[in-house]
Amino acid sequence: MLLFLFAGLGILMLGLFLLLDRGLDRQIYGRLDQRLHARAHAISVLLESRPTQEALAQLQAMSPEYAGGGHKDFLQLWDAAGHTLLTSGSNRDAKLTLPHAVPANAPYFYDLTLPDGHHGRAIAVRVRLLGDGSEATLAVAEEREQVDALERQVHVALVSGVMLTSLIAVLLAFLAVRGGLRPLLAFGGTVREGAESADLRPDTLPRELRPLAHALNDAFGGLRRALQRERRFARDVAHELRTPLAEIRTAVELARRDAQASPALEGALDATERMSRCIDGLLALSRYESGMQKAQLEPVDLSALLRHSLQLATGSAQRRNVRMDLDAPSECWTQTDAALLERVIDNLLLNAAEHAPEGSQVAVCLRCAQEHVGLRFGNPAPDLKSGDLQRFGERFWRKSPAREASRHGGLGLALAQSLAEILNLRLDFHLDGGWLWAELGGLLRLDLAE
Repeated sequence: MLLFLFAGLGILMLGLFLLLDRGLDRQIYGRLDQRLHARAHAISVLLESRPTQEALAQLQAMSPEYAGGGHKDFLQLWDAAGHTLLTSGSNRDAKLTLPHAVPANAPYFYDLTLPDGHHGRAIAVRVRLLGDGSEATLAVAEEREQVDALERQVHVALVSGVMLTSLIAVLLAFLAVRGGLRPLLAFGGTVREGAESADLRPDTLPRELRPLAHALNDAFGGLRRALQRERRFARDVAHELRTPLAEIRTAVELARRDAQASPALEGALDATERMSRCIDGLLALSRYESGMQKAQLEPVDLSALLRHSLQLATGSAQRRNVRMDLDAPSECWTQTDAALLERVIDNLLLNAAEHAPEGSQVAVCLRCAQEHVGLRFGNPAPDLKSGDLQRFGERFWRKSPAREASRHGGLGLALAQSLAEILNLRLDFHLDGGWLWAELGGLLRLDLAE
């Protein structure tokens, strides 16, 4: 919109410049023509009332500029055959240019080069000489160098004025538009920061934007209500299921104490544990996404945190004969929320250990550069396609139904994504040579020596 506004102002200023330039040129050169016409009329009257040479002598006496010392004003008289009858002293030996056709009852204005080589303006008129009454052509010329210089000065002043006016108009338009849109910009920043209670105040906007503000408020209000209903539903369902699950788990554990207990009880207990983890994940997602838990920044040694998380994930990896390899410096400090980052790492390690083929390995690489910290988790993933990566982070999504019984309950990557966003980190996935790599970016190195 600003681009169209500035383009319109530019076209308007260009049109104003052309209009003023044409008008000023007509005024400047119109005054010169009026002065020439008045002189030509006075000289014509003098020539028609006195003999030619007497009229010239009287003219040079009254107007010294036509005498030999002049160099700005000139005149010349031709008979009907084009022969020169007289010239002013200022002409010296040079001649003025005789126009080809001069109207009988109207003056004829034209530009020419004067005897001294300067640019000039001239008027030609028909006169009837005293005596034989023969018709002659009179040309009166004046140097136009000063008029041209004045016209150039006016051009410079006009261009400067139009450009300055354009800049001021553009600046005022920009400030006016920005001022009118400031509430919208502030609203966009508030929404971008994740404030769910953000609302536009229509009374702070121009009248033309108030319907838009009401429409946006209604749309975002409906979206907030839908999100709140979804989170409330997940939270309520999770809370309602925790108590029955705890009772089922207690009953199954008591039944296991019986020596004659069926092996199916072991499966029931595993299913109960998976459902408990799923419910815990739903509650955590609801809590984090609603903003109930914020990041608490503190110095964290990433190397130590990774070694601790690897020890916890070793049990799950050993059951599938998956080797956990860590490539990290002895220590690497950063500023983050230790609890939230640990949960991100735990979920990524558990996901890698459960989805890596049996007998393979999981690679964890930590690079601590001068300013930034790079953290990567990789595992072989021969069945994954590039299109599958778009669904990473969706709740309960699994590549294969055979993974339904996995320990993370289908919420591991979704929870890791949400926690990474809370920490202002980037969690990206990509395939490279049959391996799935999860890269955690945005961590900055903390130099404790400072």
